[in-house]
Amino acid sequence: MVGMVNLTVKTSNSHRDTAVAARFSSLLTSHSALSPSSGPAIGSFNGLHSKSNFLAVIPRCFRHLASLFCCFLTFSAAAHAAGLTLTDSGQGFFSLSSGSTGAAELSGITYAGGTSYYAVGDNGAKSIWQLSISINPTNGRITSGSVTGAISAPGMGADSEGIALRPGGNSVWISDEVDSTITEFSLSNGSNAGSVTVPAIYNPSNVQGNRGLESLSYGAGKLWTANEEALVPDGSISTTTAGSWVRLQQFGGANFSALGQWAYRTDSISGTPTFGAGSIRSGVVDLLALPTGGVLALEREFGGASLVPDFRSRIYELDFTGSTDVTSFSSLNAGGFTSVGKTLLWQGDFASTNFEGMTLGPEIDNGAYSLLLISDNGSGANGQRQDLYSFTLQGVPEPSTILLSVTGISAICLRRRRKA
Repeated sequence: MVGMVNLTVKTSNSHRDTAVAARFSSLLTSHSALSPSSGPAIGSFNGLHSKSNFLAVIPRCFRHLASLFCCFLTFSAAAHAAGLTLTDSGQGFFSLSSGSTGAAELSGITYAGGTSYYAVGDNGAKSIWQLSISINPTNGRITSGSVTGAISAPGMGADSEGIALRPGGNSVWISDEVDSTITEFSLSNGSNAGSVTVPAIYNPSNVQGNRGLESLSYGAGKLWTANEEALVPDGSISTTTAGSWVRLQQFGGANFSALGQWAYRTDSISGTPTFGAGSIRSGVVDLLALPTGGVLALEREFGGASLVPDFRSRIYELDFTGSTDVTSFSSLNAGGFTSVGKTLLWQGDFASTNFEGMTLGPEIDNGAYSLLLISDNGSGANGQRQDLYSFTLQGVPEPSTILLSVTGISAICLRRRRKA
């Protein structure tokens, strides 16, 4: 009798992973006895095993662990390929009260655990806004929500658009659209705690019409941002006949240095209104980095073939498979690359609600995650509202999808060593 390997497969959608679970079961059954007579668990490496008995040198426990690891990779790929399901909670708009705080024009939001969130506004206020939002654990709807306070941060720029909580929860990164910067601020006193070096392609001189770094999100060890619409070297901004090329930027490592850039095509503008045609636009206003490495994009259009422009919000799941890292491309205008794919998860059309921020919230009872949008009220201009909007997101496995029992693995290895 040998030590057992205990596996716990945890997903948010059991139907989706039935085939993968069956594969695990088959693997464990076929490799339950790790004796020399059980036969090789892995192939012969193109004849090397038969010529030199190479595999005999490798402890059988490690070969079985390799098999389990390969199955883990298969499981992860299957979970990703299955895609995500984003469901409107059916609640509609939830009015976000600022109370006496003065919070307005909120354009970015990030989750900090429990009922705690942080937000920034793009009106030049030097404040990191503290929010309290409660989510119904059965349906993902908002039960309460308000701005409860502010952390003064004098070093913030004139146009704060995105915010992301740094691991550890002691500071946040904030992106500024005017300066094309990403700065870290302490949540204890609002002081400047560092910065992320943004590639030169995003310099303010390359930004067209205040369409710069609108997005910011952290997940799976990576920080993401993007420009709203095309930079000067990358072609024209969005029109009614074509979208524009934007660059999705990833940072990572100990110092969150630039790791890669990918081209993404925004949607075209759906139509030209009778009045306000000069203000129409369509671009990326936020990204959401998921805990498993996937990324969602929130696109916002201001346009439409109506009397006056309306807001259209769309959430896309991104697919980086086969896409080209365009870091070395001085321009995207001439092509020569494979862009990031996208799948529409949700669309909403609104007369006066301009959603600009997106974040995951807590996990709810059915294993899905809460997802929230926040709107920029433009200080009330043209009837714009300061709202939250709730969804549930299914198909995101927990980061620890597969847990191996260290005790069981140790027992296998120790038994093999004693037999050697």
